[in-house]
Amino acid sequence: MKHFKAYLLPLLCSTLLFTACSKNNENDAPDPSEDRMMQELESSPIKEFPKTANDQHDISLLVDYDRRFSEMSDAMEDELIKMRDNGSLTDEFARSRKQDNIQSALTMLKALDLKTEQGRYIQGLMAQYWENQAKLINQNSKASQDIPNSTPDNIKGLGEFLHAQEQLDHWEAQYEPAEKSKS
Repeated sequence: MKHFKAYLLPLLCSTLLFTACSKNNENDAPDPSEDRMMQELESSPIKEFPKTANDQHDISLLVDYDRRFSEMSDAMEDELIKMRDNGSLTDEFARSRKQDNIQSALTMLKALDLKTEQGRYIQGLMAQYWENQAKLINQNSKASQDIPNSTPDNIKGLGEFLHAQEQLDHWEAQYEPAEKSKS
């Protein structure tokens, strides 16, 4: 028995060491879906546009859209959380509210009377993202009753949406010093 322990202990240690190394190598291997997600989240560089007399008009409309849509989305999310917490939330209702939210985003965006190329560029990027989300939620409702929370398809186009936000922030920042000096 003593010799058995003498052989078993080194064998067990080397097995554990080998297993740990192979698990480490597995963790180092890139996950294709994670790679795809990271590529999708990469946003394009800021695109430069010439300044126009209508820039501040369009900036104001886009910032107002963003504020109003965020408030509406936050209220919807709060409602869904309360319903989930009290047990009255159904998958169908949650899906319906998400569809309503997406349609509201598109309707609000398309209603903006933007006058500049940069404003329409940002509007187009945002609309493209929301149109993609509408397609996804419609496909998911037809395919199954489950709403996926974080599949790679759900982030499709998110990089372009983030680019639109960055573009708007950059554009707005070009005019902030002028507004502060007027005050």
